[in-house]
Amino acid sequence: MSENKGNKLGTFLKEILTGDIFSKDFFARQIGVLVLAIILAFVYMNNRMICEQSYKEIYKLRKELTNEKYISVFNESKLLQVSRIGTIKELVNKHQLNLVEENMPAYRVQIKSEENSKQ
Repeated sequence: MSENKGNKLGTFLKEILTGDIFSKDFFARQIGVLVLAIILAFVYMNNRMICEQSYKEIYKLRKELTNEKYISVFNESKLLQVSRIGTIKELVNKHQLNLVEENMPAYRVQIKSEENSKQ
């Protein structure tokens, strides 16, 4: 069996050196392998294009997310600035709403229900 392998290898090398590898006979014997190699090449190129498009989309979405985070932080700081007690007092006085700040803190009134009073 090893002689058969050695003979095939010698024949293959001889075909390469003499240029017979490019004959019709070689391509006819290897047509299945060639078609498979071409299909795999197309699949590889298509996969690469899809991956590149995905990376571009991911980059664009990350950039958009970063921008939205900055906008959120900016809006949050504006909201905190407007909701400060001093700013609220200024706005009330500016618009002359005649509102007065209470001196007593708010408290909760609790009403006992009839079930609780029976017990």
